[in-house]
Amino acid sequence: MEIRRREAAAFWMLLVAAVVAMPTCTVSQRHDVGGPAGWAPNVNYTVWAGQEHIYVGEWLYFRFDKRYYNVLEVNKTNYEQCNDREFITNITRGGRDVYQLNETRPYYFLSSGGYCYNGMKLAINVEIKPPPPASAPAKSHGSSLSSNKSVLELVFSIALAYCMLTLVAQFLKNS
Repeated sequence: MEIRRREAAAFWMLLVAAVVAMPTCTVSQRHDVGGPAGWAPNVNYTVWAGQEHIYVGEWLYFRFDKRYYNVLEVNKTNYEQCNDREFITNITRGGRDVYQLNETRPYYFLSSGGYCYNGMKLAINVEIKPPPPASAPAKSHGSSLSSNKSVLELVFSIALAYCMLTLVAQFLKNS
């Protein structure tokens, strides 16, 4: 009888762990800066940023013509003044550049060469992703071990399918 209780307790602990772990298999989102227009003059990046919810660990994707434009991370003062001389980081690599947002803070980007004055500047505020809503704890009704094993296999199968669908959806979205 004692062994059966231990097995049931172990099953429920694994079940709860699987349910808790399921939301963590999501893929970090990639935000295409400027939408279809990309990183270019005369795009209202304030409007674009206002429609985005950007969280720690997510990525900004800058798409632009590297012969003319670049992407510099700057501080707030240099952003406001379109000053490209004292940048923090030059993230330009080839015109299809990604930048991971690793901290909860405001980020400021601009393009040098006077393009900042034509609107090529972006200010975003990166936040901590809110936790998913809590679910009610499962109730145990003393079911048999074979029944518990079947439920556990079902939960892990659902979690795996969820992760795979999330990865496929992210791949298709970014293609």
